[in-house]
Amino acid sequence: MNEHARIRLAIIQRKYGARLSQGTRGADLPDRRERFNADFRRTLADILVPTFEAIGDELAASGHAYRLEHDVGEQTPSLEFHILLRGVPVDASNLIRLFSRADAEGDGEVIAEVNVGQTLTELTRFRALSRITQDVAEQMCVDAIEHIFACNAR
Repeated sequence: MNEHARIRLAIIQRKYGARLSQGTRGADLPDRRERFNADFRRTLADILVPTFEAIGDELAASGHAYRLEHDVGEQTPSLEFHILLRGVPVDASNLIRLFSRADAEGDGEVIAEVNVGQTLTELTRFRALSRITQDVAEQMCVDAIEHIFACNAR
């Protein structure tokens, strides 16, 4: 083994070895996941809902409509952004959805997806909630709306 790899291995063992040997790996997992979900609820309230409402209001100004629903059928925080396009049946599935997955590795993750005509497409995943900024939320939402419009314009 070369010296560089040996040094890195020693650093890794010093950094993580103590935690593994103490048996605390995963002991605080429920608390961490609860904190993750609480933080995600704050992100929903502070960033995602206002961003989606502003985008929905822009769509409404063009004659479309939208509906936001919270925690639909979930045990974890979620947000559904229903896009109701003018000229498209009301029961059409045009949905942008974000939800927390507490059973993910680590603290949890947020999955963003778009559902058009019963075809589900994953947009992205967030393990670090700090990455969900207004700019990121806006861009993700506008990209998903473009997909929704394109699929319905066929």
